[in-house]
Amino acid sequence: MLQRHICIVDDDKDDIFLMSASLKRLESKTTIRFKMSAFYSAEDAYSFFSNPAIDLQDLPDCICLDINMPGTNGLQLLRMLRKMSHLMEIPIYIVSTTKNQNTHQEAVSSGANGTYAKPDTMQGMQTLQRQLLGIPD
Repeated sequence: MLQRHICIVDDDKDDIFLMSASLKRLESKTTIRFKMSAFYSAEDAYSFFSNPAIDLQDLPDCICLDINMPGTNGLQLLRMLRKMSHLMEIPIYIVSTTKNQNTHQEAVSSGANGTYAKPDTMQGMQTLQRQLLGIPD
């Protein structure tokens, strides 16, 4: 059975809950098993990914970052992650409520594979997750 691993970095626990619940529903509609890693701060995510003892088997298929987080924000984390050689091939997406187009352009120029508006419905989240993980409808 195919397994896909998505990593979410977001300080909003409700958004992470929506993402998790959406993956569970999506899993029930496909033959794919999903694993989700969540970090509630950029600092925690950086600590995990920068650990020299990290097992490459634990790396996700994609990473989704929120922009607006206390402390280190998503754009700062994006730049730090893109400097890590073991993450070069992993798509990193910005999924945020931020509507500022300059911020989204800055994310892409800093190495994001794409930027997306954060869905506020289960259906919207499932559509986005299918797109990010390359799962056909």
